[in-house]
Amino acid sequence: MKTRTIQAGLIIFLSLASIGCQTHSVQMTSGKKYLSHYADYDANETNASDLNEELKAIASIEPSLEFPSRIGLVKLFNGRITNLAAQEVEAWEEAKSAMGDEFGDFIPVNPMISEMVYTPRKTNGKSKDTPSDIFRKVRLGAARQHLDYILIYEVFSETKTTKLASSVANWTIIGGYFVPSREIETSGFANALLLDVRNGYPYGTASATLSATEFSASQTYRDKSRNLADKNLLSTVIKLIPEVQKMIKKLIKESKQA
Repeated sequence: MKTRTIQAGLIIFLSLASIGCQTHSVQMTSGKKYLSHYADYDANETNASDLNEELKAIASIEPSLEFPSRIGLVKLFNGRITNLAAQEVEAWEEAKSAMGDEFGDFIPVNPMISEMVYTPRKTNGKSKDTPSDIFRKVRLGAARQHLDYILIYEVFSETKTTKLASSVANWTIIGGYFVPSREIETSGFANALLLDVRNGYPYGTASATLSATEFSASQTYRDKSRNLADKNLLSTVIKLIPEVQKMIKKLIKESKQA
């Protein structure tokens, strides 16, 4: 009953928001087959370039996707691993149930475990985190939890406030609290990546966007702006989940044919 209430509330909110785009894609190509084309290039080159060698090292991985599996959930916000909201956990659980026993489990990656096993690389004798290190950190945390794959999803938003013609109400003490004088527009974005914990193979991506608009009196628009952005971010994640389901269902089908 609680989950249905949450979903109903989000559906009402989504009906007031403008629907954005939703996409997903999958990959199950062979690294060995891909690299077979390099033989022709190497035969014509007396000295293989450093870039070619780097490309070979990066491409030389094979998909090893199997179901049912243990898939870690990692949510990124402001470049950091963050805890999942209760509504997100419930929505992921519903998605798992909808995909059936052949899928496996969604298991949140514990941020504390990831921090515990992660050591920043040293540059010029100093330890420093870089944006790319977040993938290393989550893979290490997922490995400690013995997870097979990780679904990393990042959420962020953009919010704009515009003064309306009725902003003349700003000139009065009482009117400013009641007359809508600001339009708040917020857009949520969510991108997901399914990654192999052991070899870093990227199996698929999914994305979703959602925009919402609300009117506010001048005196309260800052609080309403923050609340609208937070609510829209959660709704964007909920909207992302069906795209992740479609992506995983395609991968389950392709893994059976491999």
